[in-house]
Amino acid sequence: MSDFNLVGVIRVMPTDPDVNLDELEAAIRKTLEEKFGGKYGISKIDREPIAFGLVALKVYVLGKDAEGYSFDEVAEAFTQVENVESAEVETVSRF
Repeated sequence: MSDFNLVGVIRVMPTDPDVNLDELEAAIRKTLEEKFGGKYGISKIDREPIAFGLVALKVYVLGKDAEGYSFDEVAEAFTQVENVESAEVETVSRF
């Protein structure tokens, strides 16, 4: 993971409060690996209560500051995951 020097925070909204967040986290990790094969990594996933029992996942995605890296493409991939209502890049930081 030492190659990574950017972190993008992507907020993933489930379709409803009844979505199993453990399963959703697993599906997001699997999607990242299948679609990008190690190009990106996940440092952590936090849970952020929104309202009415709905909890968003804040996915901290690691990438390299190089051509061809786009956290928007990762967010787009996350929107294809079952039970995901939306995914949007909140911030991108260098570390």
